[in-house]
Amino acid sequence: RCVTGTPDGAIAVWDSRDKKCVRVVRAHAAGPQVTREDGPPTHHGVRCLRLRADQKTLLSAGADGHVISWDVSSGDLKEGSVLGATPVKRRSGSEAPNPPVFRGLDCAPGSDVFVAGTHGSEVWEIDDTPRVLIHGHSADLYGVSWNPVAPTEFATASEGERVHVWCAASRKLQRAVALGSKARCVGYSPDGGELAVGCKNGGVHVLDAKSLIRLKWMKTLGEYVTDVKFSPDGELLAAASADQRIDVYERKGGYKKIATCRGHSATVRHLDWCAESKILRTVCGAYEILYFDARTGRQVTANQRDTKWATWTSVLGFDVMGIWRDGSDGTDINACDVSKSRRHVVCADDFGGVSLLNYPCVVEDAPCAVGRGHSSHVMNVRFSPDDDWVVSVGGKDRAVFQWRFKEKVREVPKTAPAPWEAAEAELRGKARGKAAPGGTRGAAPWET
Repeated sequence: RCVTGTPDGAIAVWDSRDKKCVRVVRAHAAGPQVTREDGPPTHHGVRCLRLRADQKTLLSAGADGHVISWDVSSGDLKEGSVLGATPVKRRSGSEAPNPPVFRGLDCAPGSDVFVAGTHGSEVWEIDDTPRVLIHGHSADLYGVSWNPVAPTEFATASEGERVHVWCAASRKLQRAVALGSKARCVGYSPDGGELAVGCKNGGVHVLDAKSLIRLKWMKTLGEYVTDVKFSPDGELLAAASADQRIDVYERKGGYKKIATCRGHSATVRHLDWCAESKILRTVCGAYEILYFDARTGRQVTANQRDTKWATWTSVLGFDVMGIWRDGSDGTDINACDVSKSRRHVVCADDFGGVSLLNYPCVVEDAPCAVGRGHSSHVMNVRFSPDDDWVVSVGGKDRAVFQWRFKEKVREVPKTAPAPWEAAEAELRGKARGKAAPGGTRGAAPWET
């Protein structure tokens, strides 16, 4: 027999020889309705089936949060074959009150413990007391930012309408909040007290960093927000968007918009503040680098060659021109970040790689170390405030990768003396070996 799960929560039993459905066994509830990109709305139903190593027990998990054990020792599955059902419930007070929607299932041979993956990118360990082993995002992941005053804390934001705050030391989720809007970027204030989140609908949430309670909501942009950053002095907040402009808000004025920066001819991808919190540097999809006065929104045409920047996340510019490889089309690198020591730059590319290079990176085909692991485009990457870690986020793979960063100190090899130095040392030794008149050693001409 062959068994398959159905969207309405049933299990269909097929005759593998005649290729016909023998019966349909009621198993799970249909679960919540979902919208498919290539068809009409449907339900999650039964998405995972697993035959245990003993070849006698079948496990099924569905969208109703239950895992059912079936007796298939006879080689068939019937309604009365249920051995037991394990309900999986989230702990009280959870942001997601609905039961987990299972999408994958596996079990350890000779054990009653098994693991299950969910639609929300969680991994559960299911036994007498089910618990979440790994938390995750339920949609495309774009935003990441470190808390500047807490080097082990960082936040991620995804189109799953949730913001997660993680601990880098324990590698565990600390807290999370549902925004009600698809998030695209995130940024901490310099004092670590507030968290700005840019959304796909053009809005910006400002949250309390500890409680994740919303303090302010601004909706002044027409397209999705691509980047948000507080000024180094913490007085201003800049938000770049796909409608080719940057809005600047004053923090002490209740985040009132004080300026709009215009001039780009394509989606603004990245922005950086100067160290004095006066000038904004922005880059767009048309490969333009523009500078703006943050208070007035006017474009600055003066040369900014000697300007000190609080951050460097722009993928364009003289200092990072070496990150682009031969054959790049201008979109292969999605993000970059320069370490706080200003000695290294890390890049995220379209090929699942996270590259580490020396900074400034101004030579062609600059040497680099590439970390692999992401199965999709890497959309963002950031150094921790103390340069101990790097965090990268994948787009479609919804994964958060934490990398340990340690600078290698190379020992300077001992070099052999130059030929003329060796000859000079030999002559000096011979001269010292000769005795001077009166029983004393004479000094060499260059020693007198």
